[in-house]
Amino acid sequence: MGKHRDNSKELNTEKRELHFHLYLSPYLKDQYIRIYDVLADTHARTYKAIYEPLKTNIDAVAEEYKEEAENVLEGRFHSEYSDYGDFMESVRDYVYERIDQQFLMHYQFELMSLSNLYQVFEQQIRKWLYEEITHHENEFINEVIFIHINDKNKNAYDTFYGDFGKITNVLTELKLTFKDLFGNEELIVETDLWKTIRECNLLSNTYKHGSGHSASNLFALCPDYFEKVSNTRLMDMYRTTNLERVLNVEKICFEKYSSAMKEFWENMKEHQRGTMKMNVTNS
Repeated sequence: MGKHRDNSKELNTEKRELHFHLYLSPYLKDQYIRIYDVLADTHARTYKAIYEPLKTNIDAVAEEYKEEAENVLEGRFHSEYSDYGDFMESVRDYVYERIDQQFLMHYQFELMSLSNLYQVFEQQIRKWLYEEITHHENEFINEVIFIHINDKNKNAYDTFYGDFGKITNVLTELKLTFKDLFGNEELIVETDLWKTIRECNLLSNTYKHGSGHSASNLFALCPDYFEKVSNTRLMDMYRTTNLERVLNVEKICFEKYSSAMKEFWENMKEHQRGTMKMNVTNS
C-alpha cells in the first residue's frame, strides 16, 4: 500500500516499521456514538409495535388470527356438504401457522438487527483506521506515499483489514488503548468491551452462515444461546439458522451489544500513536 519517496527508478519492496498518529475528531466521535442511540431506539420501537404482543397478549393475537382465518376460509366451507368440525380444525391450523410465522419473524428481526449492528461498527472502525493510517500527516512522518488505487485499478481499501480478526490484529499491533477508571492504559483488544463486540460478530456470522468456525466459537462462549433437544443443537438438526428458530433470542440482548459499541467510541481517545510494520516499495 505504501510507496517510499525516492528518486531511484529501481523498484524493490521492504518491510518497514511505520509510525502513525491517529486522530478521532469530536465531531466524528459524536456521529459514531449517535447512531447507536438511533439503532437502539428503532429496535425498541419496532419490537414494541409488532412483536411485544406475542409475549404479553398472545390470546389477543390468536383471536385476531382466528377472525382472519374465518374470513379467509369461510368461502371454502359449505354447511350442507362440509363438516363444521373440519372447518374449525382448519381455523386452528391457520391460527397456529400464523402465530408460528410471527415468532419466526421476531427471531429473524432480532438476529438481523444484531447482524446490521455489527456491520455498522465494523464499517465505522475500518473507515476510521484507513483514513487515519493513510492521512497525509502519516505520509510526511514516514516519508511514504500511500497508493489508494494501483496501476491495475485495484482499490487498497478492498483488502484493508476486512474482518474482525484482522481488525483485532491491527489494533493489537498499533497497541491502541483505553483509559480505565483509575487512569491506567488498557489495551483495547484485552477489554471486556472488545470481547462483547466479538460476541456480536460471532452472532452475525452464525446467523448468516450457520454451522462453521464462528458458530463453534460462539457456542464455546455462549452455549445458552443455542436451542437444544437433549444434547442435540437444533442448528445441527435443522441445518439452518434463519429458517428455523435454533438460537434462543430470549437470551440475546440487542441493548447489550449496541451499548458496548457506543461505549467503545466513548472511550476512544482523541489522539493516539502507534507503530506497525508494512510493506513499502522504493521507487
